[in-house]
Amino acid sequence: MNFSATPKNEGSKSTWPQEIEDQTRRGDRLLAFGYMISYPLISILYLLEEIPDLTTILGLQLLCSALIGVLIYFHFRGHLRATVLSLASSLLVIFFHSIKMALFSEQSFAELNMYLFFALIFTILIVKWTLFQAIINTVLTIILINGSIWVHDHSDYGLFIREGGIFFFIAQIMFPFIVHFRRQYESNRQYYLQTLQRKNDELNRQISIAQEATAAKSDFLSMMSHEIRTPLNGIVGIIHILEEQGMKNQAQQEMLTTLQYSSDHLMAVVNDILDFNKINSNHVILNPKPFKLYDFLNELKKFVQPKIDEKKLNLIYAIPPDLPSVLMGDSVRLNQILTNLVFNAIKFTEAGFVKLLVEEKDRGADYILLHFEINDSGIGIPEPDQATIFDIFTQAHNDTNKTNRGSGLGLAITKELLRLFGSEIRLKSIENMGSSFSFDIRFAISSSTTETPPAAVKSNPSKVSSSYAHILVVDDSEVNLFVAGNLLKRIGIQYDTASNGSEAIEKFKIHGYDLIFMDLKMPVMNGFEATATLRNIGVQIPIIALTASAFSDERDHALASGFTDYLIKPFSPQTFQNVLFTYLRTEEKSSIGIDTEGRG
Repeated sequence: MNFSATPKNEGSKSTWPQEIEDQTRRGDRLLAFGYMISYPLISILYLLEEIPDLTTILGLQLLCSALIGVLIYFHFRGHLRATVLSLASSLLVIFFHSIKMALFSEQSFAELNMYLFFALIFTILIVKWTLFQAIINTVLTIILINGSIWVHDHSDYGLFIREGGIFFFIAQIMFPFIVHFRRQYESNRQYYLQTLQRKNDELNRQISIAQEATAAKSDFLSMMSHEIRTPLNGIVGIIHILEEQGMKNQAQQEMLTTLQYSSDHLMAVVNDILDFNKINSNHVILNPKPFKLYDFLNELKKFVQPKIDEKKLNLIYAIPPDLPSVLMGDSVRLNQILTNLVFNAIKFTEAGFVKLLVEEKDRGADYILLHFEINDSGIGIPEPDQATIFDIFTQAHNDTNKTNRGSGLGLAITKELLRLFGSEIRLKSIENMGSSFSFDIRFAISSSTTETPPAAVKSNPSKVSSSYAHILVVDDSEVNLFVAGNLLKRIGIQYDTASNGSEAIEKFKIHGYDLIFMDLKMPVMNGFEATATLRNIGVQIPIIALTASAFSDERDHALASGFTDYLIKPFSPQTFQNVLFTYLRTEEKSSIGIDTEGRG
């Protein structure tokens, strides 16, 4: 079907003659070709019936076919519409047959009426004329047939009626109505098909726009992640260096503490935005593994206890002792959910308690349904705000509680993560009397008695002693080179620096290194290209990707491109050292700590 043409007035079906013409052209042509070929073939029947005037009748039929052929020629030359072609062909056949009836006697009016009736049925099935065209065909057919009988012998008229003529006339009278209703049906069908097609096209266009917007958003967030995390890595690194050096007075220490808090808060906001984007872009899937439930809950308690102690709150753990020891589930995402909710409770509670309750709601042979509930005695949530508290960038008490700030994404992320678990979060709260967040998650009961160990990290099979290691740090940011260099210098490891991948390759050819920290996005030659070049020439040393992007697809890309490991900026000194000593021998680690001059 051709849906390319768009009507000028989309609300009117009558403005689509071209579409109707396109739809009916095949039937109109078939009718014209059918009459042109079949009409002379009727002479075969006359030959079998030994009609004496066969030659003259055949001549009339051939002339009629020739004229139809001329009409077909003009149609294919573009001078005649298909509907006009079929109507003119039908009238030519009726006209010439009327001449034949006027000149020669019919052997049987019953056979004539049968032929005319079949021709009418054939026309109804094939063509889609307008009401006006159908009326013209009916009126001229009735006039010509009646006139030919009357001219030949008006006494035959009664015989014609008795041998089926009355049914022929009734069919002819009904013909315009049948054609009209059929055309209306086709017009309505065409209208709805085109409307549907336009809506589908618009929907596809909107989907394409949405996909482009999603891709643009991901690209933007990836770029902004890099642009924010790169200078933030310098801030965090220098803060840690200053902390290790110690401040001269209390005022400086307070300023450093404030700077530390601000950088941590900014990092949390960036992480929340990226997390929410990954979840909503379907880049986050659950990764179920066996985990020890009680160990998991104890680690969570240790993690939040310092903040509890800082605000002098009471942390209540209500955990039944008879739960399964090992469950199958995504403990990382469960930890993220509980951490968000517990820290949210701590943030909005100035005095009293924060309570974590875990209850068994249902248990089967291989599963358990756990109910988690986090209660607090904090400021609560006003009832008008409860309907929107899980929306992004939404916080209750925005005007009155200026000290409790955040990204406004924690609860939104929690809601989306629970959706991945097939659960939903519930809220009960009374203003100034505390809040209660709860949810249920079904876990499989694991038959394993131990947790699944983390995947082994690819490492250099022959580790180099950290006392003699020589390391190359590659980054286009002077601040990041300064931070990494100071961290290496403080633990007594020699290092060189390079500002791009091409410079790194040249330095490696001259000095050779035991390990490389390689930034991914750099001018001249990026980290991917430099690492690929080093691997192609047979370099097997550990190459650690330094990146400001926290997207898992870039991490996977890096590991698949020859990098040994992946370190996300900003990183703490401890994280940096953990990665470093994973690939260096650490027997001498206890003796390392002097401020040795590096070569950076």
